[in-house]
Amino acid sequence: MTYTAAELMERVEDAASLVKDDLGFGHEGPEADAIDLVVSALHERLGNPDASMADVAESQGTTLDEMRKWWHWNT
Repeated sequence: MTYTAAELMERVEDAASLVKDDLGFGHEGPEADAIDLVVSALHERLGNPDASMADVAESQGTTLDEMRKWWHWNT
């Protein structure tokens, strides 16, 4: 089966919601945020296969350094 990028993203977002709901993560908190970050990275890479995490952060209106601070991952 072949999907358009929009159809693929719809299924990925549905799958992310399924995981968050069934594992009891809700839609806020570090686990849900990490799952959403994977979804955002996939979305960014569909349009630009060479996109970096900095590009993903920029697409979310932030920087990679700021994003790392959300989970105290700042190095």
